[in-house]
Amino acid sequence: MNRTRKLGISTAAALTMATGMALLASATPAQAAPNCQTGGQIGQDGGSGWASCTGVTSARVQIRCQDSGGNQGVVSGNWVGPGSISSARCQAGTWLVTVTYQYQV
Repeated sequence: MNRTRKLGISTAAALTMATGMALLASATPAQAAPNCQTGGQIGQDGGSGWASCTGVTSARVQIRCQDSGGNQGVVSGNWVGPGSISSARCQAGTWLVTVTYQYQV
């Protein structure tokens, strides 16, 4: 009787460990962190900027343009899928000051 009881306890422990391992194995891996690259014609009249991101659902470029009076405005590119390029251009008479991006995960 004592021998059967020990076997039952070790079987239950093994089953619990196996179930826990199965749950760990079925967990989904963490989503890749967003990775974005940008570029642009900083300081150029009518300059353009671009952004491209991976590890996201969609992304777009946002550029800041400035006129000779110091007024600034933001121009956004189209939302694009991962790895695609979103671009935007300043109007003539304004120049590109900064290039940033937005993304959705």
